Amino acid sequence: MTRQIIKDALRIDELSYNLDNISTDDKVKIEDIPDDEVIGEAVYVLSLFFEPGHINNTALVGEPDGDYDRKWALSEIRKLRAFVKKYRKAPTKYDNCLFLPARDRFVA
Repeated sequence: MTRQIIKDALRIDELSYNLDNISTDDKVKIEDIPDDEVIGEAVYVLSLFFEPGHINNTALVGEPDGDYDRKWALSEIRKLRAFVKKYRKAPTKYDNCLFLPARDRFVA
């Protein structure tokens, strides 16, 4: 039976894509990825939307397809923030960044 954290993660496009890459690279099923690694990956994927030059940041500022890309990016950010808020109780060893730009503050 699939854990709820995995079900929720697979509903987020960018997180689902990254977890698929991890499972392929590590030769494991997505269901076998530990919770703290999934949460750390969600934090990392969220950070990419605020990294200048990254394709997700380009979508956030509305390039190249304007409103469509911006709406998609904002939707992904909203889902990722909700996911992290729901599952992250404390920083994990898999966190690639501890800064969540949502409220310009550090999250511990």
